[in-house]
Amino acid sequence: MRRTKQDGPGPSPEGRGEGSGGGFWVAPEVPGLELHRAAYTRWTFPKHSHDVFSLVAYDAGAQSMHLQGQRVVASVGSLLAVSTGEMHEGRAADSSIGWAYRILYVPPALLIRAAEETGAPAGTLPGFASPMLQDAALLERFTVTFDALKDGAVSRLEREERLLGLLVALLRRHSGLPYRRRAAACARGVKRARELLEAHPTRNLSLEALARVAGLSPWHLVRAFHRQFGQTPQVFQRALRLRLAQELLAGPLPMAEVALAAGFTDQSHLIKHFGRTIGVTPGEYRAAAYAGRGPRKHVQSQTPARP
Repeated sequence: MRRTKQDGPGPSPEGRGEGSGGGFWVAPEVPGLELHRAAYTRWTFPKHSHDVFSLVAYDAGAQSMHLQGQRVVASVGSLLAVSTGEMHEGRAADSSIGWAYRILYVPPALLIRAAEETGAPAGTLPGFASPMLQDAALLERFTVTFDALKDGAVSRLEREERLLGLLVALLRRHSGLPYRRRAAACARGVKRARELLEAHPTRNLSLEALARVAGLSPWHLVRAFHRQFGQTPQVFQRALRLRLAQELLAGPLPMAEVALAAGFTDQSHLIKHFGRTIGVTPGEYRAAAYAGRGPRKHVQSQTPARP
């Protein structure tokens, strides 16, 4: 487990069974943010607390925990919210099965920022009336965010946007904070953010940097950008990079160099997004460009175009 604020005796080592999907990741651009995936059988965690907020998704089995003065059982399909400093302990609900989970460890400063984005007073560290959350849409959002955060090929802008969006959705739906709708977007500020993206399509811009240019808070910028242009900043950035890749594919650069020059981490990342968005592979696109000195010539695609 992650560093703790207060610990009891060490956990019982019997029956720990970390599966092939286990792992631990950190997100260097967000100090204190950590990700953990693990599986256990007869492992027992003693009473302890964390100096961060923990959001836990259960993938298999069930864990029995004493939390917020009550005994709860978290099982497949549920989310568990453990507040900063909250004492808790846990073990398998069924020691013959155990449990598997994914955890996002979120530093308090980031949770406070998300609360402010919902309209809460500055400095508010939110809590939860119940630690157990049954919310299929939020669980799906957790999964997409978790995968993006541990994928080094995903842009910084996408990781930050997904993480902040997950936390804002969590707080609006489950924290009990009063939600106040933000004022209408500042069109000129959003336009400035778009112009920065257009001027530097391959730059690994942060959401904070875009928000400063726009004169808006990060989540307000994401929502206003979507209202004004029909897509979020990270989707717009990816479209710019794909457009640049299309131009480069008509030239002599090797595919791997095209990927890097267009702002993608590697060739596989380019192939993934190119096929998903354009409907053909980069190789097929290049063949058409070479054949007709432009992308309009038809080539036989091995992958169906996406709607």
